[in-house]
Amino acid sequence: MVLAVGAGVGLPGLRPHRLRHTYATRLRQGGADPAQVQALLGHASLDTTARYFRAGAAEQAAVVERIFD
Repeated sequence: MVLAVGAGVGLPGLRPHRLRHTYATRLRQGGADPAQVQALLGHASLDTTARYFRAGAAEQAAVVERIFD
């Protein structure tokens, strides 16, 4: 069903986990702390949730720029 809806709106290959990852990433970017994201995703372990807190190079550069601008 997710694949069909994704294809219908121009997002071929959309999968449920991608939606979940986007949700977690947006929570993190919005300032949610790891424990809040853990609870909202239903993870038993904070180690599982920590995967959503790995920032890419562009995000790291944006943080540094925001802090030192």
